[in-house]
Amino acid sequence: ERLNIFIGVGADVEAILNKILVSTKGEVFSRVEQISHSVSIEDTNTKAYCHMLKIDANGNLRLNDLIDYIYTRLIDYAIPRKEIEEAILYSTETGSVAKIAALQTKAQRLFTNIGNTGEGGELLLYILTTEVLRLPQLISKMSLKTSTQMYYHGADGIHVGFDIENGNMHLYWGESKMYSSLSDAISNCVESLKGFLLDPMGADSVQERDLHLITSSISSNINDEESENLLVRFFNKDDDFSNNVIYKGICFIGFDSNKYPSGDDLSQTTELLKSEFESQLKEWYSKVNKGVCKYPNLKQKEIHVFLMPFPSVEDFRKRFLERVRP
Repeated sequence: ERLNIFIGVGADVEAILNKILVSTKGEVFSRVEQISHSVSIEDTNTKAYCHMLKIDANGNLRLNDLIDYIYTRLIDYAIPRKEIEEAILYSTETGSVAKIAALQTKAQRLFTNIGNTGEGGELLLYILTTEVLRLPQLISKMSLKTSTQMYYHGADGIHVGFDIENGNMHLYWGESKMYSSLSDAISNCVESLKGFLLDPMGADSVQERDLHLITSSISSNINDEESENLLVRFFNKDDDFSNNVIYKGICFIGFDSNKYPSGDDLSQTTELLKSEFESQLKEWYSKVNKGVCKYPNLKQKEIHVFLMPFPSVEDFRKRFLERVRP
């Protein structure tokens, strides 16, 4: 009977999540190439997804194009749904895009101008999670920042899915790390993620702050009272629905690779580069396995790991900052 109650609201929850999922026409994939998809990592419940930068027919790496695309997604990522819908409604009623333009400015100002920023990686985490896994962002953490000179403390991303068969809400804690070394990036990402996945629930738990933010700010991110009232039940510890929330993880790992062509080499193609990366996949997966298996209980948790090599993550950060905070 209890299960039937959760399954009974399943169709409603699915409809809500479909509504808040931001869909595109896959524009990011004109800039990045999929190398592998949903590969099971041995002895774990982790899946790996690998992407790389594409090279156009003139031999040019599409790094700047990717950063330009990321820039177009600032509002989707950083601004709560309620404000976006109000701006769209204003545009529909008046024909003016003034309020939408204002949101772009507001979104830009939420990003830090600190040199070692990881916010470009956090945006790629958001983009790939919504595009590949089709999981909507539940709250916009950027809108909760109190200063552009600091980072928001908590998970880098919070996404949700729903298992209608068992009536379970899946809460995905997202972490993004970009390091020159793949091993270092994986190690630091797993270290950050393990608290969200393994800490027992309680007032002092790693998850407590973000769970509170979900319940306190859900109205600005859902913008529909009936939907908000239903979803918030899963994150209210006083409600029996909270027993049907399963924690899962998502990682975005950016790292350096010397396989990309240098600036004066225009002979490389996406296909040739992809072939070189494919020969490294086994080594990459082994490093993911080592990182996850460092904490035995993490092996049992469902984790999705996006791997993306860059010519230089430091150069990516620099270009991202120049684009977002000129």
